[in-house]
Amino acid sequence: MRKGQLDDIDKAIIENILRGKTQSEIADMLGITLRTVQNRVRTLEESEYLIKIKEGYWKANYQKLGLSTLTVTFIDLDIESKPRIDEVIEHFKKLDFVENILELVGSAYDLCLIVRYKDISEFNEQRRKFMEWFVKNGIRINHLTTYISSKSHKDHRRTILD
Repeated sequence: MRKGQLDDIDKAIIENILRGKTQSEIADMLGITLRTVQNRVRTLEESEYLIKIKEGYWKANYQKLGLSTLTVTFIDLDIESKPRIDEVIEHFKKLDFVENILELVGSAYDLCLIVRYKDISEFNEQRRKFMEWFVKNGIRINHLTTYISSKSHKDHRRTILD
C-alpha cells in the first residue's frame, strides 16, 4: 500500500481474507511470502481497511473500501413467473455484490435483496443488467422497489447464539 492507496495485491489479500482463506493460502495463491502477506494485513488493519474480529479473522470496512452504497430491493414476480422463484434465487446467489436474498412470506413481495455497490453509477449499471436478465429469461415482474441507504449506522453480523 502506497500513500493510502490499495494496490492489486492489497485488494487480492482483502478479497481472499473475506472468502475465508488463510494468510498462508493467500501467500501461495499470490506467489508472495507469508511474511509479506502478514505485513500487508497489519498495514491494512492500521489503515482501517480490515477490522480484526479475532486472531485470524477480519471483516471489511466497506465505507473505507468505497463500497458504501447499500440497497434494499423488493421484487414481486408476476403470477405466471412465481413458480420460477428458485431460478431467480439461484441467479442472484451467483452475484458477489448481492449480500442477502430473503424469500418473503406474508408480503406483497416475493423476494428482498440486500446489495452493496461502489456508487450510484454501479447501482444503475447493475440494475439495468438485472432487468435485462429478467427479460432475457422470460421472467416477468409486477413490481420492483429499491431503497438506497444514505448512511449506514451499524454493519454487523449476529454473533450471539442464545
